[in-house]
Amino acid sequence: MKLLNCLRDNRHWPKRVLGISKLSAYEFLKITHSDLSQNQLLSQLRKQNIDPDEILAEHHRQLACEKELARILHNLNVNCQIMKRYNLSVIEYRIGDARCVDWADLVITIGGDGTFLLASKLITNNKTPIFGINPHPETSNTFTLPINYSTDIERIFEKLHAGDYTVLMRSRIRTVMTGEGLYQQPFHVHEKSRVQGEKRVDALMRSTQRKIADALQPRRRILPWLALNEVFMAEFLASRPIMLTIQADEEERFMIRSSGICVCTGSGSRSWFRTMNLQTAETVQTLVAMATGRQLNEKETREVLHKYHSNLLFPPDNLKMAYMIYEMSRSPLWPKLISDKRMCCRIKIKSTGFDAGLVLDGCVSLPFNDGSTASFEIRPEYSLKNIILQ
Repeated sequence: MKLLNCLRDNRHWPKRVLGISKLSAYEFLKITHSDLSQNQLLSQLRKQNIDPDEILAEHHRQLACEKELARILHNLNVNCQIMKRYNLSVIEYRIGDARCVDWADLVITIGGDGTFLLASKLITNNKTPIFGINPHPETSNTFTLPINYSTDIERIFEKLHAGDYTVLMRSRIRTVMTGEGLYQQPFHVHEKSRVQGEKRVDALMRSTQRKIADALQPRRRILPWLALNEVFMAEFLASRPIMLTIQADEEERFMIRSSGICVCTGSGSRSWFRTMNLQTAETVQTLVAMATGRQLNEKETREVLHKYHSNLLFPPDNLKMAYMIYEMSRSPLWPKLISDKRMCCRIKIKSTGFDAGLVLDGCVSLPFNDGSTASFEIRPEYSLKNIILQ
């Protein structure tokens, strides 16, 4: 390495690096089908019309990236640990996992945006820098370095030493909840909400012991997870609407009925929040034709759409949040002049849900039922220190 010697002499160079690596599809299948040999597993994939060569290619890219990162850090005399995403428990928020992150001077994720989001949950301060390497060109790449760095990891550290990088302090949302049962075990949204064969109503009924345990717990909890993208609140059954009372900043409270609400950061404005607000070319052409009597051509339609969709985005380091009321009911029973989205500094939401959940960054979920409230705020000390390379 060209800069090996000078990097070793750099007093500010990290001495301890934690790598958080994606679990490849092949590794996941090996864990979930531990009774099968590799040949049996690949044969089963073929029967399901899944190309085993693609699965293995992704696995080998992941391993190659991990090994290359470990080799370079070893040559730099940097103490390095690489942990698999499977071994980390954001849901349980284990003390050991937090200690691993506190131990590190730098966190590097190896995988796509999902791995980066998981790692961000483990970093609870705004001091530990993080960047991501994505060896899989077909996956999302919002948070990680440009894909070309995955095959030239040495260049990353050369640019870091040369100071050829920027630091983006990505805003994150702190959530404070009030209500009952806040200290029950949270769950991942991909987990089944009930055991097989159990009726949903039985799963929701609390035993006397559970009620007593909930009553003895504090009714206020500052959640240990900071949301990098968004917090979404809704009923778990998608066809059931939810009624929410909303207060943004110091304004008057109002009640709405909708399919849920999304509270997002500037980083999240490029994710689900944007998807919720996407409009089609047909919608734009119809509205303009009704308002002006003129039909937009294809180029004009694209320009209007681009301008509208770009206006949805705001900087990742912005200390304001945006909320979007998803599929809000518009009828004589509900206020007509309420905007379905706006920016704010603080927001408080009260639920009347039956089987509702509060979901952070599409992974960690907690119950958000009748009487529960959630308050959201962004402060500089909640930010994530993200290293950016061009």
